[in-house]
Order: sequence, then structure tokens, then C-alpha cells
Amino acid sequence: MTKAQFIRMPNNTMKYQRGFTLIEMALVLMIIGLLLGIFLIPLPTKLDQQKIRETEQRLEKIKEALIGFATVYGYLPCPNLAPIDDGKGRNPPCSENKEGEIPWLVLGVDKYDAWGHPIRYRVDNRFGKAEYDQDDPDNTGFPNNPPDTSSDLRVRNRNDEPLTNEDINSQVIAIIFSCGKNGVPDADNEGGVTTDAPSCIHSSSGNQKPNNSIYTQDVFVENQFDDILIWLPKTIFINRLTIAGAWPPS
Repeated sequence: MTKAQFIRMPNNTMKYQRGFTLIEMALVLMIIGLLLGIFLIPLPTKLDQQKIRETEQRLEKIKEALIGFATVYGYLPCPNLAPIDDGKGRNPPCSENKEGEIPWLVLGVDKYDAWGHPIRYRVDNRFGKAEYDQDDPDNTGFPNNPPDTSSDLRVRNRNDEPLTNEDINSQVIAIIFSCGKNGVPDADNEGGVTTDAPSCIHSSSGNQKPNNSIYTQDVFVENQFDDILIWLPKTIFINRLTIAGAWPPS
């Protein structure tokens, strides 16, 4: 009977394998979860988020362009209102205190938001061109020297809570906003009039928001609120013009 032969591996050839620690496993799972979250976000949602960011950037550029315009001319431009009623292709005076489309041509900015809707604009008449002389369309300047720096414009959230001070010293001198994905001004931005959804235009009021100075800014809520709104604060406006040597106006 043959003796069984046993082969014993040398000690120096033995290898030991170390398993993952709990912390390492947790990190791996977290990374996998993040990657899955990115890839599982529906494509339409990604596109909406991209368009929101794009629109926010366009609104900020418009705000900067408004300050630049006022630095040169000494006043904020009027909205592009409809109808144009002077027979010469020019807009009515800002003293009408109405909302309209952003004056994109004179500012050199985008006319539309990322969804293709016209961007809306409202300036308090104390900071816009106060007078309109058909024989002198280049007439410029604030209504007073220096102007009355009070403002009637206010911004609130959807719960009607003020985001800006509510007294006559409101810091809001201009409103710039997009009607968002649905193309319709929501909440107080709508102003209580019928709107044309495709173009964010107040059809029943001649493309002009009624003389309501309350606006709404809030977070995006699908099928409820998707407007994107920013405002030009009075303090920033005056400080920037002062630095540029354009305040107080001459």
C-alpha cells in the first residue's frame, strides 16, 4: 500500500487577502448612488434645469446692461410697450409706469428667455425717462435732480410674504422676469388679466400689466409657479452710478 504523499506549500508562498472595510463599502455605495441619480434623472427635467440656469444668466446680464445704460444716459430705459402710439415708431413715456418687453435692442441683450418667450420688464417711473418730447426724442434725465428715490415696486413670495420692504422706501426700482416654461405670468406677475400663453403677453391690456406694483418671486413648483424674476435694487443702482461719476445726475 503506497503511502499518501502530502505537498506542503512553502510558508513564503502563502497570501492573505484583506476585505473591504465598512467605510470603504459605504463610499462605494454612495458613489454608485450618485451616478445612478444622475443617469436616472429624466431628460426633460435635465433640459428644464439647463434652461432655468440659462434664463437666470440672461436676466443677470440684462440687469448689468440696465446699470450700464443709466451710467451713460442718466436714466433707465422704458419698456417696449404696445401699442406704440406716437406714429413715429417710438414708445410712450415711462411715466405711464407700465410693464412691457425688455428694450433688448438698445441694451444689446437677449430678447427671449431660454424657452423662446419675451423677457418682461418694469421700471419705476421715478428712475425711467420721465418726459417724452416728440420733437426731442433724445431728451434725457430723471424727473428731479437728484430724483425722488422712493419706489412703488414690491416683491413677495407665493404666501404673500414680503421679500422687499413694503413702505415708500422700497429698494426695487426695476423688475426683470421670465414667464418660465409655461409662458404664462404666474401669481401677482399675471396682474389679473388674460394672457397669451405662447408669448407671455397680456393680451387684454395691450401687452401691459395693469398699474399693479406687486410682483411674485418664489421657487419652481411644477404646474403652479415657474416664473424667474430678479429686481434691480436701488442701493446697488445708486452705488454703481456714484462710482462711475454719474450720480447725482447733472
